Amino acid sequence: MPKAPIIKKNEEMEEYEEETGKLAIWKGELSKHFEKWKKQKEKDEIKKQKEEILSQSRVEKRKMKKEIREDKVAGKDYDHLIMAENLHKTYLLGTTAVAALRGVDLTIDTGNFVDIMGPSGSGKTTLLNLIGGLDTPTRGKVFLEGSNISMLSDNDLAEIRRERIGFVFQFYNLLPQMTAMENVMVPLHFSGKLSRRGKRKRAMDLLRLVELDERAHHTPSELSGGEQQRVAIARAFANDPAICVLDEPTGDLDSKTGVMILNLIRDLNRRGATFVAVSHDAAVSEFASRVFHMRDGKLTHEGKVAGLKETEIMQLKRQQETEINKEKCKSKIFQYLYANQGKTEISVVDIKNSVPDSIILNLPEHFNDILQELIDDNNIYAKIEGNLLILQ
Repeated sequence: MPKAPIIKKNEEMEEYEEETGKLAIWKGELSKHFEKWKKQKEKDEIKKQKEEILSQSRVEKRKMKKEIREDKVAGKDYDHLIMAENLHKTYLLGTTAVAALRGVDLTIDTGNFVDIMGPSGSGKTTLLNLIGGLDTPTRGKVFLEGSNISMLSDNDLAEIRRERIGFVFQFYNLLPQMTAMENVMVPLHFSGKLSRRGKRKRAMDLLRLVELDERAHHTPSELSGGEQQRVAIARAFANDPAICVLDEPTGDLDSKTGVMILNLIRDLNRRGATFVAVSHDAAVSEFASRVFHMRDGKLTHEGKVAGLKETEIMQLKRQQETEINKEKCKSKIFQYLYANQGKTEISVVDIKNSVPDSIILNLPEHFNDILQELIDDNNIYAKIEGNLLILQ
């Protein structure tokens, strides 16, 4: 009889012996247990490959769904902070369809102060609500920082409003039982990013920004209308929003207090804050960097527009008064510089603080612009660097 061929041990056999502690070759033949182990190993390998293929397929599907969702939300990579495309909004009053917006296109960039003016029923508040994420369009898109917020779910939209949009309402909407500081802290509670100490510090910093830190522990009933509006502005900036929307920022204020609020908004705008306001008040347009007029649900044109609340005589009188205050401001600047002769560096804030508030709050332009005008006209030989006036 011919001899049976000698079986040489391979790596697979060594793996079996190491794993089971049994011999793969017994009396010159392959072990039946090894054969069973080998078949099971092959089955396990096939199963593993199938699972990997299925797993990869699931990952790819999830990735594809995510890309579709992101593409649906983002739409386009816009350079503008806000971009409204062909906005339409229709409301149903009973069985009657009322078109509030009829194809609005608008772009707003970081650092803009946009004022949208128009009569009641023109659609300006509806447009503000769409920009602020308080409502969604019937047709068209609103992009905030590249994201199509008109496509978001209610929960995602609420998060956008909380984190990226600040709101200042005509009637302030302060909580009556809370102090000014507690009202400013409200948005911080919802974000949950700061400790209680951090929230209090942030609130006090914002109240200091609007010059109300000394009234931090007063309730709304103990504050004037202008002070309540300043608290509302501080609250709007609690979570460092990308944009702040203003609904009739001077609508419930007397003219003097309204100008004070507009000066504050302009100062914040100069520091980089972005605002979009809707208003009847012609004074707002003189503080804004861009002004749009709205009528019958459409933006008619961009540019300074005639007043809606004041007559031409009222407007002329107000402009004359602000020009007189500008000359008074220049006189106070000269007086301060004369009193500080010999200094080569003077704080711009100290110069501004030397001018009475009654003048500062009724200027036709920003204090720094007036100071720069004096330099440009060679009335002062100096230059502004940061917060310092460098005298030459």
